[in-house]
Amino acid sequence: MVAIHTHLCRLHKVLIVFLMLCSRTSAFDTVATRPLSSRHHNRRCTADRLVKVKASLGEMTLLKNSQSAENVLLDDDETISAEIRDLMSEHDPILLFASKLLPPATARDASALYAWCRRLDEITDDPDADLESRRRQLADWESRFDLLCDGRPVDGMDAALAQCLRRNAGSLDEWPFRDMIAGMKSDAVDNIRTIDTMDDLYLYAYRVAGTVGCMLLPLLDADMDRAREPAIALGQAIQLINILRDAKPDASLGRVYLPQDMLKLENVSNEDILSLNSSDGYCRVVQKVADRADELLMDAEVGKSSLPGLGPLFVQIIVELYRTYLVKLQQMNYDNLHSEEERVKISFLQKLGASTKAMYVILFSPIQQAS
Repeated sequence: MVAIHTHLCRLHKVLIVFLMLCSRTSAFDTVATRPLSSRHHNRRCTADRLVKVKASLGEMTLLKNSQSAENVLLDDDETISAEIRDLMSEHDPILLFASKLLPPATARDASALYAWCRRLDEITDDPDADLESRRRQLADWESRFDLLCDGRPVDGMDAALAQCLRRNAGSLDEWPFRDMIAGMKSDAVDNIRTIDTMDDLYLYAYRVAGTVGCMLLPLLDADMDRAREPAIALGQAIQLINILRDAKPDASLGRVYLPQDMLKLENVSNEDILSLNSSDGYCRVVQKVADRADELLMDAEVGKSSLPGLGPLFVQIIVELYRTYLVKLQQMNYDNLHSEEERVKISFLQKLGASTKAMYVILFSPIQQAS
């Protein structure tokens, strides 16, 4: 799932969507998209929380027969809120600040979603877990979700999500959460992590990033029929570009996210990529995936008018920022394995220019929504 943007006015609930969705390198980041250096940041705090998660996984059987578990766990609501604030403070302090600018009910629900996704990510990203342990923990996390949906959460943060689901019943469904778990499970493989086709890559990008928009849109009172597809397209575009951006650290982890059928047509092997041996054929595959990502950005851009309040502006900012990554890749002739940095980066001035361009587009040349 997503760079984080802030807005200093309490104008609309749409803020939280794009604070959390715009880059998986931050709020709802996944092991697939975060830079390698950030994955090992603050390990002590993360390890302490993993101990708590593992302990609560072991307590699931004690709660399965407890019909009042949710009420008991929510008796000290302020303690639960403080734990979620600590989680945000450790990983996303800007997001913590922004959440204080939102209406309390919206901030509470968005924070519950954040805590669930973040803790799922930490299971996937546990540096001390072997493959079998990670698979077991993901299966346990899925069981925890079943329990909280049944009104029997394992801990206070799960209880907060259970209440969020209940408050938004009819608009916030279970399937985005289950799809995200499926996406995380797909990374827990032996040997090299590969993806067969472009359609499979679209599906993976939806599961780990597009689902975030599906979780958050109901909090906006948005027109779900119009907003869902653009939100998913935006998440998928972000994920594809993050994959192209992070090709080097992903290779060091044994992950090749470019479609295997496209690589084979260009006579590019996984061993070539893992050893950072680029070629003209490899660069052509990167360009093709970049073109697909650009198409998704256009879909999100056209659909931005389906969002209320300042939603269109935030979408346009995200679109322009990620287009800047595509321009950077083009300037590199799509050779992302030989970038000078650990991953492909854009400068502060480029980010500022992209944001300025987005405001210009919104103010002076809005894209008309097709009827």
